[in-house]
Amino acid sequence: MQNNNFRYINDWAVIRLADSFVKINKAGTGNGEAALYLGSKYDPDIFRFFEREDFDAHCIMLREDVLDYLQQVKIEYAQNCRFYRNEVSLRTWNKNYEEVSSLPEELFFDLTRKRQFDKHGRVYAQELTYRRAKSYSLATEHKAYVYDLIRRISIPEVSFLMLTKIEDEDPVGFHAKLYYDPNFE
Repeated sequence: MQNNNFRYINDWAVIRLADSFVKINKAGTGNGEAALYLGSKYDPDIFRFFEREDFDAHCIMLREDVLDYLQQVKIEYAQNCRFYRNEVSLRTWNKNYEEVSSLPEELFFDLTRKRQFDKHGRVYAQELTYRRAKSYSLATEHKAYVYDLIRRISIPEVSFLMLTKIEDEDPVGFHAKLYYDPNFE
């Protein structure tokens, strides 16, 4: 079974950020769902990677990696290769870049499985402190703020969240990194 949302190889996995996950830079008909769609519960790679069905992945993301991602997608903000519902421009890119530049070097969030009994067999994950309609402060709601940041700055369908297992972490920890692949099929 091929899963275009979740790919697992050895100690790392890649998750495509669908339009439904992205909060602001929406290019399709997605409603901005707060949960991250991983795939089908029948895809054994998902649970093999997270090492259990009721996973709670503790993630660390580096500010420099997020700034690198923003440099990669700058062309998309400048040229709008897709039609976006909201403003995607160099002005919004600069605002995002300035925001990320002011953040601490290490950013944390969790991906916890949601809807374990989804009637369609879909597997979703989300930062459990995150609520869609809220604004967040890094100082008081660090994990929710970081999760919201990922949703706000990502370009849908061609952006990915790569998770790499961090050795000797208990429970298992992950290094998270955003990247852009405009040629993804």
